[in-house]
Amino acid sequence: MMNTYTLDIIDTAYEGYGVGRISGKAVFVPFTVQGDNVTIKIIEEKKKYSFGRLLEINKYSHHRGEKYCRYIGECGGCLFGHIKHASQIKIKEQIIRNIFRNFENFNIDSVLSKEPLNYRFRVNMKVKNGEIGFLRHKSHEIIPVEECPVMKTSLINKINTLKRYTDKSEQGNIYVIENEENKALLKTDCNFNDTNREKLLNIFDGISTPSGIEGTENIPVKSAFGTFYTGFDGFSQSNRFFLNDFQKTVADMIPVGSRLLELYAGSGFLTLAAAEKAKQINAYEISGESVKLAKNANIPNARFHREDVDRNIFRISVPFDTILANPGRKGMGKNVTEFIKRKKPDNFIYVSCNPMTMSRDIHRIGEYYNIDKFFILDMFPGTYHIECIAKMCKKYQ
Repeated sequence: MMNTYTLDIIDTAYEGYGVGRISGKAVFVPFTVQGDNVTIKIIEEKKKYSFGRLLEINKYSHHRGEKYCRYIGECGGCLFGHIKHASQIKIKEQIIRNIFRNFENFNIDSVLSKEPLNYRFRVNMKVKNGEIGFLRHKSHEIIPVEECPVMKTSLINKINTLKRYTDKSEQGNIYVIENEENKALLKTDCNFNDTNREKLLNIFDGISTPSGIEGTENIPVKSAFGTFYTGFDGFSQSNRFFLNDFQKTVADMIPVGSRLLELYAGSGFLTLAAAEKAKQINAYEISGESVKLAKNANIPNARFHREDVDRNIFRISVPFDTILANPGRKGMGKNVTEFIKRKKPDNFIYVSCNPMTMSRDIHRIGEYYNIDKFFILDMFPGTYHIECIAKMCKKYQ
């Protein structure tokens, strides 16, 4: 068969691909893992690497585990779902060491892990021809799903119930989030007729559709440091088992009595924990909805501001000695790293869901800061995503 090869998978890359080589050229193959011997078909050629499609596994790696979901190998969500959970953690640690290999004396202080199933309490899904599901890997094709073992059980049950009231003509997206008291919000760009909307209000506490909002606009989520609020458009963490340890890990890095500048503050999830240590907090966030939700938490020593810090950080003139940043996957804008280099706060705490952009940003300020503490949080079992927290300390010359 043309473009068909047999090869050993010798490594696992950050975005979930197994890595092999053909005539010295790297080949990336999804749903494989180091230790596999596989037969593949080359589906895309680049100058320095290629992408392959898995045809057959000839020898199974010891890293492989039993599939916990029948959609693994098709769904684009759990790209590590074929790997034992213990091996996932070791592979992710290996990926981090590789990404940060150029940092002198780099050390991982701890890898924190929890239950790998039923952890998600929020989810985005696709709707096509009335079917609800996830995208096939590297495709716009929807795989309708009836189960998702990484979701909170009551959450997937609500989504399955939602299917009964979804017309076959519906196309679009849904976003669902549910707290531990099973209160849930639904946001969708699909249209439901009036009869179905009434039925949906028996399932969801709040619904946002093109026709408007009905029911509650936010729900409370309890944590060890207090209650924060999440809504239709406010960002929230997705692992319900990690809320407390996530907050505590960050809070432990904040000096007692510090004046904290929090960037990309979201809806105040980390602010709650930081408030236990900091004397005062000025928190900045681009989303007006998130700022509104954060203010609901009534944190007495925190002030929330709506601002696009990537563009306008040099407008900020509040006093601070410590910075806490939790940007999205694209990392911090160049203006932010330049701001840190100019202001040189004593401490900088960086929370990231993308170690590639995290490494880039830390390198940009590396002239003035060393990595003092580094933690990996196994926030996204079954996926290639990795959450990291680093505490940076200023170099004193």
